[in-house]
This record gives sequence, structure tokens and C-alpha cells, in this order.
Amino acid sequence: MGKFSFGSKLVNRPLKRALVLGVAVFLIVSVLAARGVGRTAENALLDFCCRMKPLSPPPRDILIAGIDADSFRALNQPWPWPRRYHARLIDRLTKAGARLIVFDVFFGEPSNPEDDRLLIDAVKKSGKVVLAKVIESTQDPLFSRQIILNPLESLNAAAIGVGVSLLTPDADGVVRHFHLTLAGQKTLPGEVVRFLRPKLSLPDDFRGLIRYAGPPQHLESLSFSQILEEKDQVLKERVAGRVVLVGRTVEEGPFSQGQVDAFQTPYSRGSKAFMSGVEIEGNIIHDLLTGTWGREISPGWRTAMYLGFFLAFSLAAVYLAPGASLMVLAALGLVIFLGAWVSLCFFRLWLEPILLGAGLVGIYGVTLFNHHLSGLQEKRWLHQAFTHYVPQEVVDTLLAHPERLELGGMELEASVMFAELAGFKEISQNMAPRDLVNLLSDYFTPLTDIVLAHGGTLDKYMDSSLMAVWGAPLPQADHARRACLAALAMQRRIADDLRQRQARGQPFLGLSLGLHSGAVMAGNVGSKERFNYTIMGDTVNLAHRLQGLNRYYGTQLIVSDASRLQAGAGFFMRELDQVKVRGRKKPVTIFELVWVAPGETEPLWLSFFEEGRAAYCQRDWQNAVLHFEEVMRIKPEDGPAALYLRRCRRYLETPPPPNWKGVAMLDGR
Repeated sequence: MGKFSFGSKLVNRPLKRALVLGVAVFLIVSVLAARGVGRTAENALLDFCCRMKPLSPPPRDILIAGIDADSFRALNQPWPWPRRYHARLIDRLTKAGARLIVFDVFFGEPSNPEDDRLLIDAVKKSGKVVLAKVIESTQDPLFSRQIILNPLESLNAAAIGVGVSLLTPDADGVVRHFHLTLAGQKTLPGEVVRFLRPKLSLPDDFRGLIRYAGPPQHLESLSFSQILEEKDQVLKERVAGRVVLVGRTVEEGPFSQGQVDAFQTPYSRGSKAFMSGVEIEGNIIHDLLTGTWGREISPGWRTAMYLGFFLAFSLAAVYLAPGASLMVLAALGLVIFLGAWVSLCFFRLWLEPILLGAGLVGIYGVTLFNHHLSGLQEKRWLHQAFTHYVPQEVVDTLLAHPERLELGGMELEASVMFAELAGFKEISQNMAPRDLVNLLSDYFTPLTDIVLAHGGTLDKYMDSSLMAVWGAPLPQADHARRACLAALAMQRRIADDLRQRQARGQPFLGLSLGLHSGAVMAGNVGSKERFNYTIMGDTVNLAHRLQGLNRYYGTQLIVSDASRLQAGAGFFMRELDQVKVRGRKKPVTIFELVWVAPGETEPLWLSFFEEGRAAYCQRDWQNAVLHFEEVMRIKPEDGPAALYLRRCRRYLETPPPPNWKGVAMLDGR
């Protein structure tokens, strides 16, 4: 039988098919990129790469004069402060040799005339002050308008420059880019560059990528009040030759004392690390003065990158097997994303790799789909052939692992459960066959759902019992834990059903469960013409026998010591007995798995039972009787306590022989 194909000549021409696939994915990705699809993921990756960038030392050319909480406390003035403080700050910074003084503070309204005069004189005398102006936007359903607000006219005339103080966050609120002009006006960084790097030729609409030197508060800063009070020589050592930016800073998030000016940066993801606007401006100015701002790949180079990668990988994916293609995809992914980080950190170029990676994954997905599609007819034939002979779940396994068609099997570690509907034989004598079938269906349906919900496999139904297994046909490391959880869920389901049926006067059944963990042989059993997938071995036999012991002990759920140990913590188990089982040389320690409501501690009656059993094993019959009587007082229906009371009272009259070791010799199972 030949392999399935699309039926066109392209399928038989791998080179042409690869070219068509590569170009198709290129066109799709290009359209998505033009529409901004994937921008959120792209920004997240850019932020991650920024945070992973080697930390630079604080720039020596930038100093922040912070209007911070310490300054509010020192000056003991509400905001806005009297302008004489700003005048004094300018005088001190100028005297200390500041290269330029940039105010990220807007002086738009007149204040105390004397204070205004002092500030105007200080600005004029300094000859190094750049002031801020702001843009106010008016939004209306019919129109929008931007208004430029300049500082006081006299201040404007005294300053050497005035720039727009406005940062432009991206759609997600993170500040990643800067502009030299906004609304036709120079920004503060643009105005600084005009004076300090007059030969720097950049277009007015230039938009750059901020390369932050580090996280918030990484730039060196002095408190506003500290500058006012610092000794002249010390201040000169800190200020001389530096661009000093004056503005509000943030110390404990975006709502610190006073009026704050805080923004999210790439360092804000996963934290509340906001950065003050003045520090962001400082990073931008440093980038412009040193020429270290970042760039994003141009549309032309991005197109070439997309086309080259997509065509190359399409060829590899078409000619190679899926596994080899996946290895190539992984290698390309590593190269692309590691290359994007290296390019950003060392070449200041962001390559925008998200859509490139998505396109490569898309190419792999298409070729993988075609590979699987090529064998669809063969698999369909195999499915139809074997559905007539084996259960559906086994067919699925055989399709994935055809080598398991051989008779025999493989040894696995598994947990086996037998569940019997107690009381079925008595009820069945008085019910019509149709009603009996409906009753079994009412019980088996939810019990089977519980098995499947906990990752188990239903092996078979047997009269009024079912057999389930965990750990086969597929291995499960936590098979015992899954089986115990399923058994407890079955108990609760039957208990709820019992109450409802009693209230309605309907016939009801109990549940008897046995669970054991160990080695099993799992595979196909039968002839070459007809076989069934099942499990066999001593583990299965012991689980069946443990289920039968419930009637003797008056319990519902007995598990072996092996299941208890493999199930792990989180279960309440009481040791029932050591029993000598037919076919085994050594006694088997058995436990009852006890359901306890979530959040509850070990029940008191369980503690009394454990103490009673300890006394029983030490032949202290009288003390054991006292403890088991306490159990019966708290829980009159407890079967194991009633059994041990009968044993202890019998041993008080007729003690066992001296070599007695507490092992119960049971007939039958």
C-alpha cells in the first residue's frame, strides 16, 4: 500500500514544495508583522533581554538631583516648593561646575514675586539651565487638540533652552522608546543634545530604543536638600562636569510621599520596580551623549531575515525526518533567540525574533502534519482490522506500538484493584433480569468513570465485580497513589448513592475493594486469531484475595503493605492484621484505607484501635479489650474492633501457644 499524498505534483517535488511553503509562511508572517500581531510577546522578550543585559556602572556624565522624601522632610514644605529653593539649587550646582542643569519640573504659573525674581536671576546668571514645557492633550468625540504650555515668559527668556517633558509609554504602559521631538517641539533630551552634541545629525522624527544602564535608582543621585546643605568642595567633587537633572524621584513604588512621576520600564515586569521620569530622561540623555541608544531592525533587513530563514528551514523540514527536523528547529531557535540577546547587548540592535520563531514552528507543524497524513490510509486499515478483535483502548496502543502484537507481554510495576458490589447476590434473587442489568449499570458507570478519571485502565467486568489497573499498559510512577485516591472516591460515591437510594426506598448495594501493588505481566493473551489485552500474575491474585477479606474483617477497602508504602503520605491507614494467604510462604500485612474528611486530623477511634492492636500483639489481652471497647463506644459499627474483641476474649480464656506471632490463619482466600 503506497503512502498517502496530497495528490498534486508538488508532493512529489520536495524542492518546489519547500519553496512554496517557505514563501507562503513568509507572506503570512509579513502581514502579521505589518499589523502588529505578536507585539505583546515581542515586548516581553525585549524586556527580558534588557534585564539579562550585563549591568553597566552608573554613568559618570549624569547626576540626578532628586526631589524625594528626604527633601520633603528636610524642607518641611508642601509641593510646589517656594522657588527660592530652586534658585539656590541652581547657584550651588553652577558654582560646583555642573555641565548643564536640566529641570524636569514645570514652572508654568507665577508664584511669590520675590521667589520668581530669585529664580529668574539664578537661571540667567547660570547660563546652563534647560527648563521644561509640557503638552496638554484635549480629547473630544469630535476632535483632539494638543496645547503647548511654556514656562513663565521671563523664565523662558532666561533659560538657554526649553524642552518638552513628556515620556511616551508603549501600549502596555512600559517606556522603551524616546523621541527627539513631540508635536513639533524639541524634547528635553533633544534640547540637551542640541547644546552638548551640536554635530549629532538625527532627523527630527527620530525614535530610538532606550538602553537602560540598570534598574531603578541605578543612576547616581543626590537629594535636593543634600545639594542645598553639602559642603562646597564635596559638592564640586560630585557635580563637576556632569549633566544634572532635577526632578521628582521614587523610593517605594509609584505612590511615595509628595507628587510622583513614575513609569514602568523593562525592569518592572514581575515586580513593582517603577522608575522616576527624571531617571528615565537621564538614561536617554546618556544614550544620546555617548551614542549608545538602541535601534530596531529596519523593515528591509527584517524582510530579508524572514525570507532567508523560512526558505532554508523549509528545505530542511521537507527533506529530513520529523525527528531530525525538530533538532534543526531547536538549534535554529537557540541561534535566533541567543543571537537576539547578543545583538541587543553588544550591537545595540533589536532583531524582533518572535514572529521569526513562530514562522519556523509553523513550517515544522505543516511538514509534520504532512508526514503523519502520508500514513493515514495504512493506520486506518490497521484500526478497522483490529477493532473487530480487541478493545478500542488496546487498538490505540497497538497503533502506537505495533511490536506489541506478538503474543506474550511485558513485565510492569502496577497497582491492581478488585471492586465487588456487596449484596448483589441477595438482591439478584428478587429482581427481574432487565432491572438487574439497569442496577449494575447504575453502579458500574460512575465507578468506571472514577477509574478513568484517575488514570486507570478498566481490565474487565466479572459478574458483580470489576478489575482495574494503574501502571499498565503505560507505566505510571504514581500508580499506587492514583489507585488509592480512586478507591476513596469510589467509597464516597457509593456512600452518597446509599443515602439517596435509602431515602427513595430503592434497592442498594455496598462496595468491597481490594488493592495490591507489585509486578504484573501485561500483554495480549489468547490465540493468534483472537486475543485480549490483560494483566496476570501473583499481584492480581493477591488483590482479588484482599477484596474477599473485607467480609471477614467487616471493612470496605483493604490494601496491602506494598500499596501503602508506594502510595506515599496523605492517607490514613490502619494496620488490620498479618494474614497467611494460600500460595504464599510469608504472611501479608494488610491495612484498611480510611476515608477522612479534608482538613480533619486522625480520628480518635483510630488511635484507640492502634493502641489496642499493639497490646494485642504483646499478648496484653485485657488492655487490648479496654482499647477496642473504646473504639466500639465511639464507632459501634466498626468491624475490625468487634473482631479483635472476640479474639481477645477468647484468648483470655484460652491463650494461644507460646510461639504465637499474631498471624491470622484464614481458610479459603
